Amino acid sequence: MAEERASKKLWDRAAWKDAGFFLNYLRPHYNVFIPALIALAITGGMTILFIKELAAVAGKGIGGAHGPEWMAELNHSVWYLVALISAQAVIAFFRIMLFAKASERALAALRLDTFSRIIRLPMGTLNHRRVGELASRLANDVEAMRETLVVTIPMLIRHTVMLTLCMGLILNMSVKLSLFMVGTIPVVIVMIAIFGARIRKLTRRAQDNLAASQVVVDESLQSIVSVKAFRNEAYELARYDKNLSEYLRTVLRAAVPRASFIAFIIFAFSVALILVTWFAMRMLNDGGIGKEELTQFAGLSGMIAASFMQFPELIAQLQRSLGATERVREILRDETEPEDDNVAKLHFKGEIDMRDVSFAYPTRPEAVVLRDFSLQAKAGQRIALVGPSGSGKSTSVSLLFRFYDPTSGEIRIDGQPIRDMSLTTLRRNLALVPQEVLLFGGSIRENIAYGKPDATEEEIISAAKKANAHDFIAGLTDGYQTLVGDRGTQLSGGQRQRIAIARAILADPAILILDEATSSLDAESERLVQDALDKLMENRTSIIIAHRLSTVRRCDQILVMSGGAILERGTHDELVARPGGLYGSLAKLQLE
Repeated sequence: MAEERASKKLWDRAAWKDAGFFLNYLRPHYNVFIPALIALAITGGMTILFIKELAAVAGKGIGGAHGPEWMAELNHSVWYLVALISAQAVIAFFRIMLFAKASERALAALRLDTFSRIIRLPMGTLNHRRVGELASRLANDVEAMRETLVVTIPMLIRHTVMLTLCMGLILNMSVKLSLFMVGTIPVVIVMIAIFGARIRKLTRRAQDNLAASQVVVDESLQSIVSVKAFRNEAYELARYDKNLSEYLRTVLRAAVPRASFIAFIIFAFSVALILVTWFAMRMLNDGGIGKEELTQFAGLSGMIAASFMQFPELIAQLQRSLGATERVREILRDETEPEDDNVAKLHFKGEIDMRDVSFAYPTRPEAVVLRDFSLQAKAGQRIALVGPSGSGKSTSVSLLFRFYDPTSGEIRIDGQPIRDMSLTTLRRNLALVPQEVLLFGGSIRENIAYGKPDATEEEIISAAKKANAHDFIAGLTDGYQTLVGDRGTQLSGGQRQRIAIARAILADPAILILDEATSSLDAESERLVQDALDKLMENRTSIIIAHRLSTVRRCDQILVMSGGAILERGTHDELVARPGGLYGSLAKLQLE
């Protein structure tokens, strides 16, 4: 019992927080939202007036004299009713438009805030969460909230207004009959609290299951080449079916309390209607109420019943939305990287000093990935990192970008700790050309301009020429406007690499990172890409990650890594001459 009370308190607190969360996004649009609420109240009141007037006309017509005066009064009432519903229709039009403007603008702001939060999450958080889950939060969960703002909340307000007005009117007609009728309301409120908490819990779980199924879709489509190459369509379908079945099971479980609630409401109000009718007939027989008043009472009671009948489904919809709201709020509470996009651009000289750097991923603190790593590079030097997979080469670069902060040690650029720099200043001075280039799904021009979004056409073409990409681009039917396809699949590996190099040239970084940039290319593509890289590396500090030693022979310094530590360092000639060294052994295998 104590646990139940504690759960209810937590639910109430969460519900109020969710309500406040909605209001925060609606507040900038109060100039639209408040008039919409007023219009909603007016149309609700006009509905009650319509029912009251219609019931009054019917009451006068039952058992009364139907002479000319009555017909004139009837005609007058009909015109009044037509005018009333016409005015109601006009106000309803503006009310719907105002609600749409306020809610859609608020939701657009929420979507933008959510995506802004996701895109600014630290790499550690992004690696911990799956892409499909985050996409589901932005799509499915926000859409569930949209349904609440646009439909559910206005309907709840409308029915609450109508219920309140009807209760006031029937109390004015007959206190005795009204009190008899509303005796069932406390029972309904208790049932809303009991069933609501259960529905909320299950709908939240359903949103999680739906997000998990979205993960499968995203991962399958992102890796569609591998899926088809391994003929694993059936396997992916089975994964999706498993997650979808979990979602379906949870949704159906949530349907049980919702259906029970609605069934209870139908039964309770049907019984209440029978009892109220019996009591009203007794009052009519005893002279406690007149025919005309009874007719109006019946019409208004019908409105009360109709409003109450809407509440179970509206409450259930609200519960679904609140489950989605919790998940979106979780993302909005996540800590993001600092927002400093408007800082003035400062161009580094390119001196790098990494001293005694160690690192372990936050999710696996016991597994040290980098141990006492030290690297010194003067401006314009070329530094190579070589070693087997898993030796820590890419991790050291991630620390340079500050995707993660080192567990211990310090990283300086131009003598300044990067921990004290704005991320914008730091990362605008770095550029990465990875082994596997994934382009955005737009045009070639847009992908090159990603290195400098405000670049002119001349700057883009100049960068493409330096990257040995202009000739193949010019040979395409649409030239620079050619769409590259999802992740650049319409272009070859060498073409994608040259576009990535053109992008890096346009960014004009002080420090360049090349991560196995030519390892997966054929001889001709490698020649073109290597020539472009040589142009790109001129007068820039370059860190080259490589397995193939032929690409690092001319580097100023080579660091040989294994198990997260540096085993050897020196120039190519120094390392080859060192007896029993790892680099010398690799050189014999690859270069002789």
